[in-house]
Amino acid sequence: MFGIDGFEPWAGVDGKYETSNPRLLVIGDTRLDAPLTDRECVLRKLGGAADLIFTNFEQAVLGRRHWEEGFRAAVRGFWERTTFYNYNATYLGGQSGAPLTAGARSDQRHARLLRDMLLTYKPTHAIVWGEANWQALAVADAEWEADAPIRCGESGEPCRSVTLDGRRSRFTRISHPSAGFAYDRWSGLLSRFLQEGA
Repeated sequence: MFGIDGFEPWAGVDGKYETSNPRLLVIGDTRLDAPLTDRECVLRKLGGAADLIFTNFEQAVLGRRHWEEGFRAAVRGFWERTTFYNYNATYLGGQSGAPLTAGARSDQRHARLLRDMLLTYKPTHAIVWGEANWQALAVADAEWEADAPIRCGESGEPCRSVTLDGRRSRFTRISHPSAGFAYDRWSGLLSRFLQEGA
């Protein structure tokens, strides 16, 4: 569909993404589970594979801790109606997990792929993992529009949007949900972001 060998994003299940509100795109940084595709990574996670990065993110975006009753069902429901792919993973070849240079992060193929993902899946909201990813993120043939920051108490994060084919998608960022990711900081901000319209 995207003309890129080995690229297979996760796009929810059974048409649930298309009817979700908001329509969420999660943009990871670099796939560490090569040679798995992004779709296979999420399927593996839904099958019960442990993954600190995904668990940290799921807790924050759902506003629930992993030990709470009903967490697993909430995770499944979330991914059934969410689209996911890694912005930089497609072009690393056998170097998956290698540190990315600024040049690799700004490769225009990434910007074209993000444009194609937005045109195909038409998300209303997008959450970007990692500061370096946020700084490099670009959409081919489109300009970012500045939006008011998202605020939750003392915390705040930038927000911006892009419009393609008359459809606006709002973006925000979080710290990469690896070790040291702070649930208390991100859960309120993500809840506020997803409640605000595109």
